[in-house]
Amino acid sequence: MGTIADGEGTELNGYGGEKEPGGGHGGPLTQEQVHGIKETWAILAQDPVERGVDLFMKIFEEDPDLKKLFYFADDGRELSREDQRMRSHGERVMEAVGGAVDSLGDLTAVVPVLTELGALHHKYGVQPSYFDTVGAALIYILETNLGDKLTPSIRQGWVLVYGIVGATMKKGMQQAMDHQNMAKTRP
Repeated sequence: MGTIADGEGTELNGYGGEKEPGGGHGGPLTQEQVHGIKETWAILAQDPVERGVDLFMKIFEEDPDLKKLFYFADDGRELSREDQRMRSHGERVMEAVGGAVDSLGDLTAVVPVLTELGALHHKYGVQPSYFDTVGAALIYILETNLGDKLTPSIRQGWVLVYGIVGATMKKGMQQAMDHQNMAKTRP
């Protein structure tokens, strides 16, 4: 598949989200963006649990209907930042983002994991459009935690990285749907 930095295999428009102003990513990541993404990630990774909680609180603020998909939010009660189930899940999501950042030089290592994650998310009823909400929430978390360290160029790099992550997971979801549909049509 190539690297994110060389742009091979990355025919994406933003992160596929309509919530991203401008949409287009303008091509492959520059080395400056790769460096900036790694630097800004190091700041967020200092507290992955809290950043994961921030992410889910923003997701649920933007689209409360998504709560029904999460085991820690499915009973309709008000969520607390201290909910250990949400904290644990948020940390796992942030670890996945960290894996993508660590793989900026070679996506071939992370593609199978993301494809499998997409297939798993299909089983939970996740719709491809939900990735738009997650992408917008991630950019919001970056903006609110990084301030002026998130330059327009680095922000655009993050949009591209999330676009690749989201598109790969969507591909895994599609493969799972295709497999499920083929199984239904077999005699």
